[in-house]
Amino acid sequence: MKNIVILATGGTIAGAGEQGKDIGYKSGSIKAQTLIDAIPELKNVANICVEQFCNINSDDITSGIWIALSKRIQELMQRNDVDGIVMMHGTDTMEETAFFLSLTLDGFGSRIAGNAADESVGCSRVAGNVTKPVIMTGSMRPATAAEPDGPANLLFAVKSAVDLCERSVRESLNSALSCPLENAAEVYVAFAGKLMNARTVQKIHANDLDAFEEISSELSSHSHCHPGFIPGSPSCFTFDISSLQSLPRVSVLYFNADADAELVRFAAERSAGLVIAGAGAGEFSRAWADAIAGAVAEKNIPVVISTRINRGRIVPEQLLVPGTIAAYGLPPAKAAVLLRLALTVTNDPAEIQKFFETSYTLSS
Repeated sequence: MKNIVILATGGTIAGAGEQGKDIGYKSGSIKAQTLIDAIPELKNVANICVEQFCNINSDDITSGIWIALSKRIQELMQRNDVDGIVMMHGTDTMEETAFFLSLTLDGFGSRIAGNAADESVGCSRVAGNVTKPVIMTGSMRPATAAEPDGPANLLFAVKSAVDLCERSVRESLNSALSCPLENAAEVYVAFAGKLMNARTVQKIHANDLDAFEEISSELSSHSHCHPGFIPGSPSCFTFDISSLQSLPRVSVLYFNADADAELVRFAAERSAGLVIAGAGAGEFSRAWADAIAGAVAEKNIPVVISTRINRGRIVPEQLLVPGTIAAYGLPPAKAAVLLRLALTVTNDPAEIQKFFETSYTLSS
């Protein structure tokens, strides 16, 4: 059987409260081994090793925890006795952690380093391990609920990890893959019987057991090497976080009717970059446009324009303020993740725009 490491970080799946109730619980209260012992079917699926990485509510995730988690997964991926990794995580910020891992896990030794504009290495340089998927899962009900959904989600995640391991081995034997994300560590979210890619998954319901969906079908999970491919982008490389302890601070601002533009100016004073969750196709008021223009010109910080709408994309031609950055298919929370990582490489809006452009490919 495959050897699967289960990393536990807490969340509702490890939550405990009044027996039989779905609400009023405390996340991250139960140890991982206790949860695993309650699912006897797991021993028939894979050899399981459990590691309690942390035990917190996912709303308390920090960039420091992200970095440490990515580094730990990277260490595990190098071991010959590990075939795949399943992570238990709270659902509130699961899509952000998944996206971060998809941009930082380096199974091949090729990373974004230095100025992206100077990077000239193409797809064919990468080579490495293609057999170790990373799958995140969690639950909408605590472990003490009358009918918890955590056990089924965890069992499905482990089964999916085993299936992906076997599929990757077959594919690597049958073909010589040359595009990095075809070869790279695959990061998924397994939830309610669905296996979803980290780059497209979003939480779409605050209460339902089926809480996640792949939203942006055009944001390719596997960016193929095509004529429009630009080397040195997140689609082809991962960000080097080996020397980092935290990420630059980025604030996400939600525009609504009659929103106070002083919020933009306040956030610009305290942030290395901003993400605007605009209305419609990244729209906002004249007052906000003036405040955003001031942040770009006076504070010299990158401002990414996304939308508060679940579906659709923002492209440069739609931008209301010159010098801002289009998020393309990324929702605000994921746009903030990519901007924080991009800021570890460059502060140039034109170069950061390339990261967003080349992580977005039209499906064909």
